[in-house]
Amino acid sequence: MFIDFARPELLFLALLLLGWGFFVRPREGRGVLFSPVGAFPRSTGSKRVRQALLLSAPTVLRGLTMTSLIVALAGPGRFETVETVSTGARGIGLVLDLSNSMLADDMESARSRLAVAREAAVRFAERRSGDELSLVAFGGEAVTRVPPTTDPRVIVDGVQSLQVDFVRNGTDVSGAVLTSIAQLLSSEREPRVVILLTDGAHNQAGIQPYATGRAAAALGIRVHSISVAPAVGSADPTEGPPSYEEPTEDLETVLSGVSALTGGRYFEATSAAALDSIYIEIDRIESPTNTPVEREERRSMEAWFLALALLSLAVEIFLRGSRWGVLR
Repeated sequence: MFIDFARPELLFLALLLLGWGFFVRPREGRGVLFSPVGAFPRSTGSKRVRQALLLSAPTVLRGLTMTSLIVALAGPGRFETVETVSTGARGIGLVLDLSNSMLADDMESARSRLAVAREAAVRFAERRSGDELSLVAFGGEAVTRVPPTTDPRVIVDGVQSLQVDFVRNGTDVSGAVLTSIAQLLSSEREPRVVILLTDGAHNQAGIQPYATGRAAAALGIRVHSISVAPAVGSADPTEGPPSYEEPTEDLETVLSGVSALTGGRYFEATSAAALDSIYIEIDRIESPTNTPVEREERRSMEAWFLALALLSLAVEIFLRGSRWGVLR
């Protein structure tokens, strides 16, 4: 801990106290000391010492008052090392596919892929209360539905409102990831993560997914990608286990390649339960980490010196009005 001054030049005012002290220093014959009989022992030596101390006390106290006021005006403060805990909150960009194929009702209970994706994303967002989340929807184009926010309820409302008619049909994976990256870069949260969910391969012209993956990697942004591959056929045990609509080779290769480039993971969701498990796994991978952080914090000390000035002034006034009063 050390003390510094916001306005150190004002400390030169203390030099004026030297002149003041010279002119008001107590001298024999100046002032009148009075006290009731018996206030002091009759010892001549002791009495003279106490009289000298009492004679000097008001001047010393007045000097202390003015010195304290000058120091307070100079803006004293002390720096202390404060240890806090950083929760390691992240910036997370949710990216959801709104192409027409997401309306296919081939998930459990004849629910659409979009309905299942929305529900899983909502549950994920509700668990990430300490992070800064953003939401990007895409089809043949990408749009920002919710800019970065620390309020998960805003993300939940945004996810629940998603409809395929928000964007034109198609699958622009690169545009979606780039839009999410742009939102993440506006946030100071680190690390930054993109979670991409789609059921189709990139089919738009322009920047291709691998170039986008290299850009994300250069910026230190991880991309976790999820392909939706719903079960098809009957789940009746007499007819054998259900088969699955495997992701096309292009979809799997591109998404896994982009994720690998950025240090992220590639997942395949074959059911609503599997999709929930995937989000839980991503939740675990991107779990906040508590890290001790030391920082210096300045605490003002002006109030302490003002209090000292008031205290010394009060003692001086009390002394002058007491039975050991000194008149000048």
